[in-house]
Amino acid sequence: MPEQATAGSLSKLTVAQLPLVAKIAVGLCYFNSWVIFEEVVIDRSGLWQYLPLYVKARFCTWDLAAAGLIFVPLLLLPMWRSRQRAHPA
Repeated sequence: MPEQATAGSLSKLTVAQLPLVAKIAVGLCYFNSWVIFEEVVIDRSGLWQYLPLYVKARFCTWDLAAAGLIFVPLLLLPMWRSRQRAHPA
């Protein structure tokens, strides 16, 4: 019979420990949330008229910025932190 894990014996899982596919899937979920917000709030209420460089219903600089804000920290920050821990100053 397998051992039962107790609540105190489980370790916390960090983003750095996730495989790349899981990190990309999490990033796509966040980006999908941005696209839904963009379509429901910005496009329908007319706020897009007041956003510089915004193109309605097409990929624009705002989408690129959102993708950068989501994927860069999600993919690169854990690698940077692991390197920093490996080589302390």
